[in-house]
Amino acid sequence: MEQYHAHILTPEHRHWIGMRIIKTVVAVFLCGLLAYFREASGFYSMIAAVVCIQNSAGKTIESSINRMTGTLIGGVVGVLVVYSLDTLGVLYIELLRYAVLSAMLIPIIKLCLAIKKPGCAAMACIVFLCVTVNHSIGDTPAIYSIDRLFETLVGVALACGVDILLPYQSIPQPTPAKDAAPVPPAETESEIPPPPEPEAADQPPKEAEDET
Repeated sequence: MEQYHAHILTPEHRHWIGMRIIKTVVAVFLCGLLAYFREASGFYSMIAAVVCIQNSAGKTIESSINRMTGTLIGGVVGVLVVYSLDTLGVLYIELLRYAVLSAMLIPIIKLCLAIKKPGCAAMACIVFLCVTVNHSIGDTPAIYSIDRLFETLVGVALACGVDILLPYQSIPQPTPAKDAAPVPPAETESEIPPPPEPEAADQPPKEAEDET
């Protein structure tokens, strides 16, 4: 049996807040701050920022390109779909609209695969649904969709900027316990002597000794 060395985490390590958490908080706050000065809702930009923050500095540029590409694909397709449904007069028929929006995820994903950007498929679908799902009768569909696309792009841009500018810090590794003793190997089972062979049942009894 292999020996096991115990490791412990110090209280600082147990409550460690990684850079991904810090970056997410900063990006969401910046989205809210920008929305405050614009006197607009920061809901969609905040969602985009949470989705976009990554935990690897080496993949920041690639993931940023994927997120921007997915945002553009989902936003443009969403605007076109909303405009088409409004033109056909079926935009506010809820069940039909949900069926069309669900089916439109197929060409969106296939388009991302066709341009060899599978990493942007999820973001494209999220932005497409953000642009197309929430509508009220008083909204102008095209303007509403463009606003949602702009808000999502703002969230993605802020998340990418925060992700690039703030440095990463490595998570401290747990230290081995000083007093942890290795587990001794399992003892081998003692050999059990085989049972004595029974006497044969048909063996004749020994003759009694002659009387002296």
